[in-house]
Amino acid sequence: MGRPIKSAETVGGTSKLASVNTVLPIGASGLGGNQMIMKGFVDGASAQDTTVIIQKGTKRFRCTTAGGTETLTLVPVVHGSIASGQCQITGTDSAGGTYFASKLTGRHFVVGALGTGSQFAVGDKALIVASGPADGVSLSIPNG
Repeated sequence: MGRPIKSAETVGGTSKLASVNTVLPIGASGLGGNQMIMKGFVDGASAQDTTVIIQKGTKRFRCTTAGGTETLTLVPVVHGSIASGQCQITGTDSAGGTYFASKLTGRHFVVGALGTGSQFAVGDKALIVASGPADGVSLSIPNG
């Protein structure tokens, strides 16, 4: 699996905040702080924001949404196109362009498909940041 994505550390029920240009953790978004948020399609519901993410592999995540909890496979598509058993995450570049991840590692977002962005190509690795992405270097991803 390689280096896993860091789990959120909590202090008094609030996760430590990720600052600009730092890697985002995964965990329970309801704790406050900045954790990654994916779109997941659980148990025949619809594409919904995740509230808890546990990494099972580079492309497999145990996600909880309003529809339930299930191990989902990361696919590089727009969230309106995911099917049951799939999840997706969108990265945004410094110009506001979008990209869809085919794989996430401890620090990188592997571009699997292009949305509106032009700073990265399919297969490129971009650093994951909470906010303030650098041109051609990093992508920010949804967090809360």
